[in-house]
This record gives sequence, C-alpha cells and structure tokens, in this order.
Amino acid sequence: MTSGATGSEGFSGGDCENCGVVVDASINKALITVGLETGGPGGYQFLDLSGTPTFETPIPAGAETSEDISIDPVRHLILSPNEDSDYQLVNISSSPAAVFNNDVSGESESPEFDSAGEDCTTGIALGTDEFTGDLFIADLTQAEFTPGTPAGTWTDAASQLVNFPEFDDMSAGTCGIAVAPGTHLGIVTGEYGGDLEGVVELPATSGSGTPAFVDYVAFTVPSPPSPEEGWSEGYDPHTVTAYVSPNTKKAYGVLENDDFSYLAIVDLQALLSAPRSGHTVTSIPAGAITFIPES
Repeated sequence: MTSGATGSEGFSGGDCENCGVVVDASINKALITVGLETGGPGGYQFLDLSGTPTFETPIPAGAETSEDISIDPVRHLILSPNEDSDYQLVNISSSPAAVFNNDVSGESESPEFDSAGEDCTTGIALGTDEFTGDLFIADLTQAEFTPGTPAGTWTDAASQLVNFPEFDDMSAGTCGIAVAPGTHLGIVTGEYGGDLEGVVELPATSGSGTPAFVDYVAFTVPSPPSPEEGWSEGYDPHTVTAYVSPNTKKAYGVLENDDFSYLAIVDLQALLSAPRSGHTVTSIPAGAITFIPES
C-alpha cells in the first residue's frame, strides 16, 4: 500500500516520509504521521483496518508532527507535541478534523518536545523534552480550545514543565514515553543508546488544581543475556511502548535495544516499589525486568 505522503518531515534524528504510527483500537484504524508538501511539512493519515485496508484523506498539521504521537480514544484527540515547542491537539471527532496549537516556547526553558503520552482515564497528557530531564504535564479536562483557521489554539493554565534531576543523564534526555492503558503508570526513555530509563506515577484524578506527578524512579536496565554487552536503547522514533497484561493484570513497559536483538519487559510497579535511594533504584527485584530475544 502507498500512503498519501508527498514530502518529508525533518527531526533531530533524521528525515522521513512515513514517520510514526499509532492504532486507535476503538475505531479499528491506524494513524500514520506523514510528510506533506502542501499544508505540512507534517500531517496525519488514517488507515482503516476493517475489510480491505484503505487510506483516508491526510489531515494537514501545518507544522511538524511529533516523532511519537499518541491518540486519545475517549476524547477523540491526536496528541502531537513537536520539536518547535508546539503541543498540537487534533480533534478527530469533528468534520473536517480541527487542529489546535499550544505554543509553549515562552516558557522559561522552551521545550523541544519529542513524544506524547496520556493517561486516557484522567486526561492527563504528557510530553518529553529532548536533551533535558524534563517532562511536560497538562490536564486536558481543564483545557480551553479556541477555534481558528487553518488552526485554532488551546491552553491549560494548570500545565507545567517539571524537571526530574535523575532523568538528566538519560541518553539525549527524556525522549520516549508511554502510559500503560487503564493505569496511572508510565515509562520514560532516552534514545540512541544508554541504559538509564524511568518510571512515573501519574495522579489518579483530574479536573481541578495543578496536575503533579505522584512518584517516579530512575533505573538502569541490566545487561541482556550473552552475547550482548549491556543495554543500549534504540533510536528514533523511540523503541518503547506500554501495556497491561491480560494474564497478570500488571502494567508493563516494553523497550527494545538499538540492534533489535532483545526486548526488555519492565514491571512498572515493581520498579516503583524496588529498593531505592531517593528516586533512584538501587536493586532491581528478581523478575522485574525480563528479556526476550528477537532472533
């Protein structure tokens, strides 16, 4: 199949025509970020997976998209924070889809957003800030949307950029992020190498006040089985996701190393509960991280 990409998007990790993908299982569609010559440089294109897979008309972003978008199937929003400090939201329940920008470059430190994540049970949205130990947090239930053409704006007075000193040494800073669906637990990674990663716990409620992280830890991924000589986190667009096991009912993060030889399965709550010094894990419990060979 051929997407509707007509141009390229440029990121700190390289250029792409078909750039990222996320699946909205509630409507049985995949959403691909693409390069567009008109209305771009980035855009979004749904691939309907029912019956014979069919591409829908691309949605122009009018800007670069995020390296890793997220999708909120409850509020029907695309979350796309980009490297130009614009946290873009796209309302896909309207026809045509409505684009809203939130330029936070006026913050004390203009964030270079790299990835999106969200706890869709509460509407707590996240963004990573490349080359720093920071995370952006906002409460979408308190967001105010102002329509406009070709794009409107959205703001959330409760949003903030939070620094995690223990994440400062991640390779390239906070880059990848994923929240296990139906939980308040997420995993944060660097990129292009490194073995320092993190787990965050999000607030269980929203709708008032300023959202704040409940807890977090940084941890070092141990060496996978031979012949690997230490964990080295994968490249763009970030080799990380999260899920809840239907068997154990636990929230897990999934990491992949840079040569695609191993997956690391991370028990998120086990890491939060592990022995620690401040917010750094000092001893990883048995079974908290397991490796799956890919070959």
